[in-house]
Amino acid sequence: MHKHLNKRIVWSLLILSALIGVLVIRLAWVQLVLKHRAVPGAAYTMAQMAAIQSERETVLDSGRGRLYDRNGRPLAGETVWTAAFFPQEETAAAGDSSKLKQLAAVLGVSYGELESRISGLKEPLLWPSAGGRSPIALTPEQAEQVEALAVNGVRALPYVRRYDEAATGRQWLGYLSELAPAVAKQSPTGLRVPLAGMDGLEKTLEPLLQGVGHTEVYVQVDARGNRLPGSPLKVKAPGNPYYPLSVYTTIDKKLQEGIEQLAVEAGVKEGAVVVLDSRSGDIAAMVSLPLYDPDRISPEGGEWNNRALQAAVPGSVFKLVTAAAALEAGVTSPEERFFCSGQFGKYHLSCPHGKEHGSLTLAQGFAVSCNTVFASLAERLSGAQLQAAALALGLGRDIGWQAADTLGQPVLRPLAGEQPGRIFSTLVPDDAGARVQTAIGQRDVTMTPLQAANLVVTLLHGGEVRAPRILQRVAFRNGQTLQELPAHLAPAAAGAVSRQTAQTLLSWMRLVVTEGTGRRLRSTHWPVAGKSGTAQTLVKGMPRNNQWFIGYGPADHPRYAVSVAVENVDPGSQHTATLLFGQIFDLLSGSSGA
Repeated sequence: MHKHLNKRIVWSLLILSALIGVLVIRLAWVQLVLKHRAVPGAAYTMAQMAAIQSERETVLDSGRGRLYDRNGRPLAGETVWTAAFFPQEETAAAGDSSKLKQLAAVLGVSYGELESRISGLKEPLLWPSAGGRSPIALTPEQAEQVEALAVNGVRALPYVRRYDEAATGRQWLGYLSELAPAVAKQSPTGLRVPLAGMDGLEKTLEPLLQGVGHTEVYVQVDARGNRLPGSPLKVKAPGNPYYPLSVYTTIDKKLQEGIEQLAVEAGVKEGAVVVLDSRSGDIAAMVSLPLYDPDRISPEGGEWNNRALQAAVPGSVFKLVTAAAALEAGVTSPEERFFCSGQFGKYHLSCPHGKEHGSLTLAQGFAVSCNTVFASLAERLSGAQLQAAALALGLGRDIGWQAADTLGQPVLRPLAGEQPGRIFSTLVPDDAGARVQTAIGQRDVTMTPLQAANLVVTLLHGGEVRAPRILQRVAFRNGQTLQELPAHLAPAAAGAVSRQTAQTLLSWMRLVVTEGTGRRLRSTHWPVAGKSGTAQTLVKGMPRNNQWFIGYGPADHPRYAVSVAVENVDPGSQHTATLLFGQIFDLLSGSSGA
């Protein structure tokens, strides 16, 4: 029995030794012969292929959908040229210093900085901008210069940047934020750190904007991170003819930027400007202040809040509603005369600075914004009549464009977050004092700058309330239209004011500029009409003012309706809202070729 066991052990050892011998011979064959042979279909030998450890890539386009203005100018997702640096081959000769110096000059950096950044580079590098938050944007001429220098491992490549690193008043765009790791795994883009919309259109349109994958450029490197000899740059892209989608807004980018500049130069710290196309009701520009940087969002600062959609106390702008209610109820007429001594005598109400207006008609009282006139009207009206007129004019309720079962969403609301404002904070009061304060735009009354501009459009359309629209079309990548988003109305359940009342109020708004509180606007290139407002508020216990001016122009052939709200200013400040309104119409007249 022991003899048979010993034989089995001997044979097992012989077989094992033979297998080891075969393996040694095979390894020697690979090391001495095959490693110098090229792999079929590849440019490298087996030894080189064995040294390939990974690819080094950089993303040029996240694949997220683009947002454009009404003229096709990019608002989010602009393609620019940038300078891309890639790892060098291990045996590559040192770069030509004269070419590197020229390249540094093109990039606007020192030769030393360039050399230190690219020396021993192991990962692709998109040269950062001065702000350092995104790759540098080269002009076409600079891109040509980078390519002409032909520096080894350096290319000028197209890159899609989401934003341009500039502070902006386009809070309606929103911003992006990194997804949580668990959610990121489910992202269709394939990015390791995918981004998602956190506010504005970026959030509202997130399902449409996600895309189907990113575009990247990559090179093959060895175990030491050096580029493989002769390894070309390669591009991976989804190759989908339909994505990313293109979303076209109603915004005029040049107008938006021009108003942002005017508002900053005017010293506006808080507030908003809304410009509507008076014929369609579309939003041509919507500026919120303070400006925000979508690449650097501060949750505590609140700059990303869109003040154009946030309700504030309007002051005498609300007298348009009071006048409409009184005319519709038949409790007054444009020719009725009132007497203003500067003090109403009740409810601690007076005209500003106790100014005495004397004997004046209702139309004149509107032009000079006489509190006595409108307090008298309020005593004749009921709270229900004031509220009904406000609702009929698009106040105290949501008026932004929306559509059901559109683009895969149960309800598509591009201006999500729009506040409805209010007329009364509780039940409609029967108290005369409450009605008087409400009639002059104080007490509980609030409205948004968007509602204020739309109020003007409503009057220009004879009392017909239109829903302000910011989106007009969504298209596939190949240009084919996915969905048109047509304008629509936003009527009130209580009905509308009459065309005659609307025309009367429009004529009085012209009187404000020719004879009333807006006389300083006569220097604008276009004849304009409007209504001023100053509301008294308290901010952290300190008295502050909200300044408003809303109106339209040209007065004889209206093209735009504008609202300007300058919030939380010192009570003694000049009326910046009126001045800015005039400057905006100068800009509008110039951009229209008038």
